[in-house]
Amino acid sequence: MIFAAEIGHKELQEKIWQAYQQNKLSHAYLFHGPEGCAKELFALHLAKLLNSPIENGQPDLESPQAHKVLSLQHPDVKLIFPTPAKTNLKDDELQEVYLEKARNPFRSTLFPGKNTFIGIDTIRELKKESGFKLYEGMRKVFIISQADQMRVEAANALLKLLEEPPANLVLILTTANIHRILPTIKSRCQLLRFERLPEQVISTLVHRYVPDVDEAALPNIIRLAGYNLRQIMDFLEKDILPLRDKAIEFLRKVVLIHRTQELLEIVEPLGAPKNREEARILLRFLLYWFQDILYLQKLPNSEDLLYNRDQVETLKKFMAYTPDADISAIASEIERALQQLNDPRNFNPLLILTTLAIKLNQSLRNA
Repeated sequence: MIFAAEIGHKELQEKIWQAYQQNKLSHAYLFHGPEGCAKELFALHLAKLLNSPIENGQPDLESPQAHKVLSLQHPDVKLIFPTPAKTNLKDDELQEVYLEKARNPFRSTLFPGKNTFIGIDTIRELKKESGFKLYEGMRKVFIISQADQMRVEAANALLKLLEEPPANLVLILTTANIHRILPTIKSRCQLLRFERLPEQVISTLVHRYVPDVDEAALPNIIRLAGYNLRQIMDFLEKDILPLRDKAIEFLRKVVLIHRTQELLEIVEPLGAPKNREEARILLRFLLYWFQDILYLQKLPNSEDLLYNRDQVETLKKFMAYTPDADISAIASEIERALQQLNDPRNFNPLLILTTLAIKLNQSLRNA
């Protein structure tokens, strides 16, 4: 049996269901896998399963208690995620984020301009609450989303709870960066590996939370977001497809332009600090473009795998125009620039983009 058909991951659901039926659920899980593959929502559905009343020998997954879990209103289920320091966070601001996550669990919990983390005070509060009696549910479930953003002292405090958990508590950690989780924490959790969701499951989830989505644009947005539901929701709020077109036009000009000054005129608007996020997305689109070229070079019948599936003819023309280009080396240069742009210590996006444009110009013109 699966307990949440719309979120996919059938094999993992069957594994959890079997453990639930046999009363062999772990006291602690670590859900790990790509960002935006519904790990957090899966954890909430597991919390719903554990707190649904039993009717005729089966959990009633449509009960009021079940709906409370998914709306983040159940007193025995806690969802923790990175937030700014308490001194830099207003109560109504945090409450609004919880309300937004209840409306759409794939929305990024953004606190613009603020550094976010999971601190020791948050974990201490969880430890305190773990000792309380159940309010109305059958199991306490604490979900720590983006657990890799726990500070070291917070992670060490969590270890004590993992070593001596109350009998009625299930801890669920989620992360897209398992290498950042302390080995001592990993060793005390049952690890479940999540894979990227297929396009059809993603489309179903998007329609559930964004019913008025543009049907024609959605398949392209899903692919350009890397099948990342969190990124898809962000892209749906922006006019993202013209930015992909700008990335293609940028490449076209990089190939054709002869003078460095003309390259600078193209790059300068993207290099403004206020456009850093736009530049980051544009670089990702450039990376996807060259990854698609690699697919077409190595797997001629791989069009279904392409990020830019709607631009196959343009991709092929680009390949024909630069037949000798070292695509792997170009992709590596873009990845390097993207890493530099993601590093907040780099205060000069214009220099990063200009350097990349010159390198691409040299690589593609000499191809």
